[in-house]
Amino acid sequence: MSKRPHSRPIHKSSRWLIRQLWIDHIRAYLWRLIGAFILISILAGVTGLYPIVIKYSYDLLAKGDMGYLWMIMLGMVGVTALKGLLDYLQAVYTNRISITLGLDMQKRLYAHLMRADFARLSSEPPGNLLTRVNGDLNTVQGAIMTVFTVAIRDVLTVVSLVVSMIYLDWVMTLVILLFYPLVAFPIAQVGRIVRKYASRGWAQIGTTTAVLIEHLSSLRLIKTYRLEQYSYDRVSDQLEKAVEFQRKTVRIKAALNPILEVFGGLAVAGVVGLAAYRISQDSKTVGDFTGFIAALLMAAQPIRSFGNLNNRIQEGLAAAERFYDVLNEKPVVVSPPDAKPLILTGGGRIVFDNVSFSYSDDGPNAVRDFSLTVESNTTVALVGKSGAGKSTIFNLVPRLYDPQSGQIAIDGQNLREVTVDSIRDQMALVSQDITLFDDTVAANIALGRLDATRDEIIAAAKAANAHDFITRLPEGYETRLGDRGLRLSGGQRQRLALARAILRDAPILLLDEATSALDAESERLVQDALARFSETRTTLVIAHRLSTVKNADMICVMEEGSITEKGTHAELLARDGAYAQLCRSQMLTLEDQDYATRIAAEAGKQEKEARESAA
Repeated sequence: MSKRPHSRPIHKSSRWLIRQLWIDHIRAYLWRLIGAFILISILAGVTGLYPIVIKYSYDLLAKGDMGYLWMIMLGMVGVTALKGLLDYLQAVYTNRISITLGLDMQKRLYAHLMRADFARLSSEPPGNLLTRVNGDLNTVQGAIMTVFTVAIRDVLTVVSLVVSMIYLDWVMTLVILLFYPLVAFPIAQVGRIVRKYASRGWAQIGTTTAVLIEHLSSLRLIKTYRLEQYSYDRVSDQLEKAVEFQRKTVRIKAALNPILEVFGGLAVAGVVGLAAYRISQDSKTVGDFTGFIAALLMAAQPIRSFGNLNNRIQEGLAAAERFYDVLNEKPVVVSPPDAKPLILTGGGRIVFDNVSFSYSDDGPNAVRDFSLTVESNTTVALVGKSGAGKSTIFNLVPRLYDPQSGQIAIDGQNLREVTVDSIRDQMALVSQDITLFDDTVAANIALGRLDATRDEIIAAAKAANAHDFITRLPEGYETRLGDRGLRLSGGQRQRLALARAILRDAPILLLDEATSALDAESERLVQDALARFSETRTTLVIAHRLSTVKNADMICVMEEGSITEKGTHAELLARDGAYAQLCRSQMLTLEDQDYATRIAAEAGKQEKEARESAA
């Protein structure tokens, strides 16, 4: 029994997420981080000198001693210039670390998705996957950069300034240090709420992105059916939901600033009152007070940023949690530890033995007790109404899914006991859903075999009746096809997909409505090419058109996931059963219908004569 992966996310603690990020990604940048820490430490130390310089400036002015004024002024310029240079260097250095680290995480996530089960990938809209790879990890990257530029830099800056404040007046510094921890509680509470809404918000952004991609890729339908308002309403509704999460997050985060302002105002007011008292007692100078206030005001901004720092970190942890939700998913369709490569010893004979499959644990079977032998170097066509299970069979052969019961074997080798890569290396697929990338014609054909030469690519294009229209394109084989190949007609896209399969030259060929978009002349030429190409291959065909299936060695009629009839085209027409009914209802031209009628009449006549003879 094939088990599906448990995909429900499990809440992870902040400590677990931070530890995992450190082990998986951040630790690799340890020496670079040490370099950044040294730069930031020097920057913080220089910042801490500022209030000291101000103190001595005021003290000298108060005494009327102007002899050292030029040195004080030069010191101010030097400290400022050095601080600016260090600020620039640490910003460039830490951003470079953060960006590279984010890139590593994106690559890791995408690589994991490419190794994931087809079932897992097809269960989530592309927009959600895009949000995970791009949006979520940009948030994690931003949080990591915030830790560098705010947590480390601002903490060290505050420490440096506190040292200056202690030097200037340790009593007032103690008052401040006892007062500010009161702010930690509202900051922590807001951070927890922000993380919750950030996690929900990113999930909604993924849904919104999926809907946008869905509608922007369906413009022909929307325009033709005049669905502009319907499309606008659906997209608008998703955008409103996404913005509502942003509004809630903004309201919560905005509450921090007033809290910090109030606490800051109380702190400054207390310092002014205490300073006035201490100056009146001649225990401190105006320079001490001015330098202390300067240090306090300089520390106010980094202290205030601690509140926003917590919010950014919580948003990053929410995104990191979604990142690890995906990474912790284990694929089900994998090669067993002792698997050997699939070796075709009999030409690619495929045997389905009582195969049953359902797309969900509690759903109906898409394929039920399916048994079929496809002999090597033969063509077997699967026909039937939509939902009969034909495409499911195609998904099971290359192990995109595993059946819940029964087994599939190729040349006597159970597909579950050989490596997945070796199975797929033996197959070429042409589907009715053509996939072309925004690359050149040659590059799209070469996807069938990446090491193919230009001559081999051209030969495959000629075999698929694509060479002529390719040479008429503006840049021939170097013409870029645009997004999903939409610069080509449906028939042209299908012929490129056929050329790709021909170039792959695999012993097993899967054709899913491979000629459905071709005009009559192109179809005839492509059918001729396929007939030659499939002579020495094991071929499975799904089709609704007579021209595609009538020359198959065997035709199997499927209903509700099982085979109800099988035989050659002539045999099935003669039986006048489900296949003949399909032909009459949707497959045949008038000429073919006449032929089917004649065959059925002849069969009925022979049966009647046999009964009369027996009587």
